[in-house]
Amino acid sequence: MTDSPSGDRPENLTSEEVKNALGYPDYRRLWINNLIYMFVANAQRFAIGWLVLDGLGGNETRQGMAVFMLGIPVAFIVMQAGVLADRVDRRALLIRSQSGLLLVVLATLVLLGLDQLTYSWVLILSVLSGVAQAFGHPVRQALIPLLVPKHMLMNAVALNALAMTGSMILSAPLVKIAGDLFAFEGVYGLQLVMLIVGLFALRRLQTPPVTAGPKRRLIQEAASALRHVMNDLRLRVLFLLLAVASISVNAAVMVTMQAKVKEELLRDSGDMAYLLGVMAIGIAISSVVVMRKGDMKRKGGKFQRAMMCGSALVIGMGQASSFKVLLPLFFLMGLAGGFFITMNQGLIQSATPKELMGRVMGLYLLVQFGFMPIGALGLGWAASVVGPGNVVSVCGAVSLVIVSWTYLGFSTIRNLD
Repeated sequence: MTDSPSGDRPENLTSEEVKNALGYPDYRRLWINNLIYMFVANAQRFAIGWLVLDGLGGNETRQGMAVFMLGIPVAFIVMQAGVLADRVDRRALLIRSQSGLLLVVLATLVLLGLDQLTYSWVLILSVLSGVAQAFGHPVRQALIPLLVPKHMLMNAVALNALAMTGSMILSAPLVKIAGDLFAFEGVYGLQLVMLIVGLFALRRLQTPPVTAGPKRRLIQEAASALRHVMNDLRLRVLFLLLAVASISVNAAVMVTMQAKVKEELLRDSGDMAYLLGVMAIGIAISSVVVMRKGDMKRKGGKFQRAMMCGSALVIGMGQASSFKVLLPLFFLMGLAGGFFITMNQGLIQSATPKELMGRVMGLYLLVQFGFMPIGALGLGWAASVVGPGNVVSVCGAVSLVIVSWTYLGFSTIRNLD
């Protein structure tokens, strides 16, 4: 099936007939697939840390390296993948990237079954998994504004955030249960089944036709997205805050906190699943609020204040002395994170022309996912020197200072609608 118009396209439905973005059939199919795909992506990040720390007896430095290898392909591939999302059959790109990830998970499962999975294999498979995900992420984000009308964009972004948080709520606890019942074979077997189910959701997906344009080298096409961002003050600041969140707060919460749970709180690193589940519930709640509110005024200031709150909470997480104290902190972090995720992405997409959407979303994902493994690698080394808790708190403090500066210094961003 090619990128061609169909009777399921949202343009054939009136605003009165559609109450939210899920009323558009092709967006709904994409949303279901995204829910499943992000389940596996979240499960992989959690499972790799658990596998290295407990399954292979590694330390936080090795854990950070494994997460780095999972994310580093994004830095080299995602911009080119964003260009492809503007050039080629988007449905085919979705299917091929997900099939590639399925093969990596299958290979991991086979090595586990043969008792041949070593740390070296974990690093190799992490890179291959990262490559498959790097090709799939931009097209998923770029399709959102193409499958719904503009007045439904924030609703669609919020629903996509709900899919992400739903996957977080389900992935870590289900992976933990599967691991407790069937060891790490169960962890990767669950991912394999989910990816197969996700492919079925794409069977009837139809995507808009690709707009024909002058053919240029991939690097030139990618550079056009960077120029667009650098020439727009709004996008420059939005991307700056996204970068700060990715390299400090996200890396600290998603990776370094797992080491804190094991090294400082003396618990199984797999117990991080419960904290991620609680955080995901918070993200889901705030995403529903954004979805129901729709096109709110001064979204820029709201997402900046959410980032301030989240940064302050991360400072507290680093100094928490018990697992029970972390539970409410992670829930509150989720509430702040839901506002940040939906509004940051929605504002970036609103300021981006549709013909550049794939490339700008490639840059967005480069910053969001490509910077986090770099942060994880550096934080893993720092945690081995000064302790994971102190590193987490420093990350929160740095983030708080930078977002406060942008809030006070750029009224244009604060008043963005």
